[in-house]
Amino acid sequence: FTRLVAWEGGKPDGLEAEMPSFFVRQYTTAEIARYGHFGVLNRPFSVVQFADRGGFEALQEQFVYIAETDHVLMRPLPNLATPDKAAAFSFGYMHCGSSHQPLLDKFAPGVTYSDVQPVGPSPLVVSKPVLRRLAPLWLNLSLALKLDPVADRRFGWVLEMWGYSIASASIGLRHQVFRDFQVEPGALSSAAQLDGFPLRYWIFHYTYQFEYYLDGTPCQPWTIGEFSLDKRHFSAEPPPYPLPDPPPGANKAAFFLVGAFNEAMRALGTAWPRRQPASGSSEPPLQSVYGRRRLDWFGRHANGFATELRTMPLIKRLVGSEWACEDGSSLQLGGNGDARWRSGRSGRWGSMNNPDLGGACPVGACIYVDVSGSHNVAVNGSSLTVMRLFYRTASATPEVVARCHRSGGGA
Repeated sequence: FTRLVAWEGGKPDGLEAEMPSFFVRQYTTAEIARYGHFGVLNRPFSVVQFADRGGFEALQEQFVYIAETDHVLMRPLPNLATPDKAAAFSFGYMHCGSSHQPLLDKFAPGVTYSDVQPVGPSPLVVSKPVLRRLAPLWLNLSLALKLDPVADRRFGWVLEMWGYSIASASIGLRHQVFRDFQVEPGALSSAAQLDGFPLRYWIFHYTYQFEYYLDGTPCQPWTIGEFSLDKRHFSAEPPPYPLPDPPPGANKAAFFLVGAFNEAMRALGTAWPRRQPASGSSEPPLQSVYGRRRLDWFGRHANGFATELRTMPLIKRLVGSEWACEDGSSLQLGGNGDARWRSGRSGRWGSMNNPDLGGACPVGACIYVDVSGSHNVAVNGSSLTVMRLFYRTASATPEVVARCHRSGGGA
């Protein structure tokens, strides 16, 4: 394996000792601004630089497998390509039709829509000579498409993938297309998609979320689950080892992905940068897959507070209630998820079923109140115990910041 890394100025990122790495420069802010800050254009740009700087000569193999950082190999991958034919995954949203022909005539004269296959540049197995020839065409076509308002609107967020597929057609490159080359599962995967999983597929592409309630019920789209396994939560820092298992009843793809993450993190040992405190430690747990529902945009979404109010007895009981706190302040839990506390400052509130909190804020009797900071709140009849957000405390012992008693409203 070789990491091809597009980095500012092409400088090493400090991980090259872990894995052979080839560093190329990414487009500068000024350069990429010309293309609407469409950073995916760095993919073909990086392959072109790899070729120009002797990257292919450094590889002894005659074929390359192109993967992304969210691809997990599920079983050994055979060479599915030939010297003049590549192997790729069939993307359901990449089918070219007669309505695309005017754009093909403009940007790839001589190519007909039936020549364009529903493939992208990853996952891909292809010979080095073919990829070397294809890379500059893929880059230049992607850049030209992005600058054209009609093409940009038509191809959208997968424009660079279309640049690859159209460039391939322009040089007569055909792909052996595999529907089962990879699987892209999530919590709502059908039984048919997971039939024969995992041995049916070679690659697990973890692009979709595994969002579940704690009882194992999968969440509908645009919902953050009480259990939320989503790579986007870990954009700023890696997940802590170990990740907890999905709820009972979650599908087998969810258990596979958690197991794969934990296997890899365990194999790296002390080199993995984040680990949960040992059992009985005085340190609080690190956040991983629980407690993600408090994001403001989600609380305001139809699947957020409005759904909690309709389906959760605790939220129904608390909505519209007012609480007098021992410090003289008043806490109000509004009917649309808005909260007011301490000199009328506003924020949000909602359900917080988070096993990490343990008995301090039990599942089914815990809410969050994010006013003047982030707080978890244990509900015990007509009293509330307000605690500072668990993950930001210095101790496993919850830090109580207020105690309140119901003064009116609510059910």
